[in-house]
Amino acid sequence: MPHWRRGAPLWSAGMEATLCIHTCLWLSAAWIPLASPAGPACGGQRAPDTEGRHGKLTWAVSLDAPEEELEQRAEELAQTAGLVNMGRVGELKGHYLFAYQPDGHAAAEHEAIRRSVDTLFAQHDSVRWHSEQKLLKRSKRSLHFNDPKYPQQWHLNNRKSPGKDINVTGVWERNVTGRGVTVVVVDDGVEHTIKDIQPNYSPEGSYDLNSNDPDPMPHPDEENGNHHGTRCAGEIAAVPNNSFCTVGVAYGSRIAGIRVLDGPLTDSMEAIAFNKHYQINDIYSCSWGPDDDGKTVDGPHQLGKAALQHGVIAGRRGFGSIFVVASGNGGQHSDNCNYDGYANSIYTVTIGAVDETGSMPFYAEECASMLAVTFSGGDKMMRSIVTTDWDLQKGTGCTEGHTGTSAAAPLAAGMIALMLQVRPCLTWRDVQHVIVFTATKYEDRHAKWDTNQAGFSHSHQHGFGLLNAWRLVNAAKIWESVPYLASYVSPVLKEGRSIPVLPQELEVAWNVTPADLELSGMRTLEHVAVTVTITHPRRGNLEIRLFCPSGMMSLIGTTRSMDSDPNGFSDWTFSTVRCWGEEAQGSYRLLIRDIGDESLRPGTLRQWQLTLYGSSWSPAEMKERQRLLEEAMSGQYLSGDFSLPCPPGLDIPEEQRYTITANTLKVSRGTLHPPGWAGRAGPCSVLCALLLGSEQGLRWLRAVFFKGFPSADPPALGMLCRVLDFLLHAGGLPDEERGGAGPGMLQPHQLQVVPAGQQAPSPGERPGDGVGASVPGEGRGGGRDGV
Repeated sequence: MPHWRRGAPLWSAGMEATLCIHTCLWLSAAWIPLASPAGPACGGQRAPDTEGRHGKLTWAVSLDAPEEELEQRAEELAQTAGLVNMGRVGELKGHYLFAYQPDGHAAAEHEAIRRSVDTLFAQHDSVRWHSEQKLLKRSKRSLHFNDPKYPQQWHLNNRKSPGKDINVTGVWERNVTGRGVTVVVVDDGVEHTIKDIQPNYSPEGSYDLNSNDPDPMPHPDEENGNHHGTRCAGEIAAVPNNSFCTVGVAYGSRIAGIRVLDGPLTDSMEAIAFNKHYQINDIYSCSWGPDDDGKTVDGPHQLGKAALQHGVIAGRRGFGSIFVVASGNGGQHSDNCNYDGYANSIYTVTIGAVDETGSMPFYAEECASMLAVTFSGGDKMMRSIVTTDWDLQKGTGCTEGHTGTSAAAPLAAGMIALMLQVRPCLTWRDVQHVIVFTATKYEDRHAKWDTNQAGFSHSHQHGFGLLNAWRLVNAAKIWESVPYLASYVSPVLKEGRSIPVLPQELEVAWNVTPADLELSGMRTLEHVAVTVTITHPRRGNLEIRLFCPSGMMSLIGTTRSMDSDPNGFSDWTFSTVRCWGEEAQGSYRLLIRDIGDESLRPGTLRQWQLTLYGSSWSPAEMKERQRLLEEAMSGQYLSGDFSLPCPPGLDIPEEQRYTITANTLKVSRGTLHPPGWAGRAGPCSVLCALLLGSEQGLRWLRAVFFKGFPSADPPALGMLCRVLDFLLHAGGLPDEERGGAGPGMLQPHQLQVVPAGQQAPSPGERPGDGVGASVPGEGRGGGRDGV
């Protein structure tokens, strides 16, 4: 115990607590093994747990004397006490270390020495305070997990090939583990009672849509295959240091399950799954999609599309749900993820796979909409992903055989959870931008990299590169939100032109002028989409390429030998991210080639439409953001107390059903409407309708969307929202739906837009029933295990 003194008499322990000391060094008492100076030696037995083999009795002493006299006072005091002056303590002026020198002593003698020295120091006028030094127990803050399979989780920490992992351990060491974030696995269920899942399980975010109850526990099946969701959940949030199986990439996060793939699946069920508990669940991990057979063209239908759009608008307190999807496992069938509407959507984060060598596995698909890749299994000679497994039927609770893009997508979801811990207010577009800015380009003999006008490198095989947890989290820590989403939609360009057989090709173009972009304010691109209607007797013979104004080429439609569909494409939307950050204005060229022969009748491009998504960011602003992010990669902001303020987000009631009739969102007859708009309720009007009913929502609207109208009343704000809908539609509403319900119609289960004269569903009716078509036999429930 340190003894404090400003002269005699001695201070009591109670008085020590109240004494204000300007210069004090608190050193806990311990034995310090010091180099022994020459001196007399005394024999004796070591006192247990106090002396080291060559330990010394040592005291730290703070002297109160003029600076020029400190050294002399220290020597004199040491001699008076029968100790050796070991010198000044580091750079601390007036602080010295004194030692009782002999190598060994009897415990009784030590106690006598202690009492004598303590008494002397306590009464000496030059001693401000003193403290006997004791050994301190400190542990290195490196990561040690007792989970038996952790050493085999090469994707987390690859000791065999350093650098061939997701680079997450440094993030964990800074206590970033996904705390406060909930990831939901939309799949065939999650066995939440097993040891690696139960402590992190979120029943509040879970549901079973197959059985219509709150428990997503998988059901045993004849094929022993309903372990898929549990494996994905373990990759994300397996609990560490429980002496069981593995560690999750975001082991501090909460994990939920939505069981939807173990039975017949409809459009309405998908829509419900995408928005289920969307104020609890932050990230939706979806390791499934249409059949990867090299001949299917499918994706979310009308309600599923609306739910994805509604999720990014209203999910996660208005910052937007994050939808992570697997790119697909049809590589061996020459499949391409641009034929998958989930991977092709602007609202999703599309993730592909590489094996432990960083190469493209045999099952991996290519596409222009690929955002990034992360690790998974490869061929039989490669290690797969070790993760939690179910223990039902033949399961053991742990597996070493998880693979395919099914295993890659949950790793990405876990890394995004780490991002959201350090920056909870990242929007769905912020997440996409951070991935684009931080993904790592690497060499692979399968990959062809192209660098676009903005300086981003992209390959159809690996997107913008390999996800790196360290880079993602450090960038997220300092990320300021991107400007609002701007869009432009060209007219529907009716062509009616034949598609010649190679070596000839059909080329069409559309020029986007500065005047076209003036209304939306778009400067730079994010996603570019092309919606086509093409007739052809053998769809798989077609190759479709899109060139942005910079000349950057995207292979948006590849030939597929197994696709003999005679119907071609009907309003199918292809998309690309390869022009990310480039300037939006200029000529966009679409080239279509037919690799077949003249024995078949020629195909025809009936019509096409160009849609651009981007923001008001200038190229210079994007480069400055890139510079700032690279500065952050040292970890200086992650390690310190730096923190950007986050807006609180919206208080959107969970599972509340809003019924909005035609009269609720009526638009004045005198309003000018662009063709096809017809006064429909767009996303701005719908969101405003949800918010204007509460004081908090009204304040949020004024603060976030209408900073120039701080005193606007609800009717005025509602009109402004409808004007925004008009402007968004006129300049291209960010809606992938063309035809059907029309642009901007939101029909997720939390929101029913009811035509005049019809009744809203009753409170007891399941939302979505009776709306949308059943989709049997389309492979939409297939997990993406790859092999």
